[in-house]
Amino acid sequence: MTITNACRGEAQRFRAVIVDLDNTLYDFGAAKEAACQKVVTLIGKGSADDLIRAFLFSPYGVESPKAIQSFLEELNIYNPELFNTAVQTYIQAKMEAIKAYPGVYETLLQIHKAGLKVGAVTNASNEHAKERLIHIQVAEFLDCLVTPDNSGLKKPDSAIFLHAASLLRVQPHQICAIGDNLVNDIRPAQEAGMCTV
Repeated sequence: MTITNACRGEAQRFRAVIVDLDNTLYDFGAAKEAACQKVVTLIGKGSADDLIRAFLFSPYGVESPKAIQSFLEELNIYNPELFNTAVQTYIQAKMEAIKAYPGVYETLLQIHKAGLKVGAVTNASNEHAKERLIHIQVAEFLDCLVTPDNSGLKKPDSAIFLHAASLLRVQPHQICAIGDNLVNDIRPAQEAGMCTV
């Protein structure tokens, strides 16, 4: 982990922690790959890499089932029943593959026991974020969950981090924000006046 220079030796001042979800608390990329592989196996054509690309470049968002529809159409498959089955297979396989990184549960438990507030800021939908947090058994440790659906804001806008700070009722300089992405997590949290890891 990288700790920004502004924060070295100042851990005692923190009153809250804000965490990202995907690829910070669990390996979302691996879960997505596993789910795409299951869909390709079901269909019997195409490659998991092509389906992943369909999700990544989908104009409807990286989690839209329409990516599966586009993938099927690329393969000249126009079968509504197969599409519905593929979507359900993808959703189930992705959730089954989401596993918390080692130490996540224990770390959040200790932070919670220490009396620090814990918030999460994610670009995932509120529904998906809650589902994943429950699945990895850490939802009980969160004091707030900020998503584009419930805030009207989206990373990398630093306002989403300020919104989380206001919900936690903690000043930004008293928050340590933890994330995996320099553009979406680290820079906007720093712009909001938070320490970052």
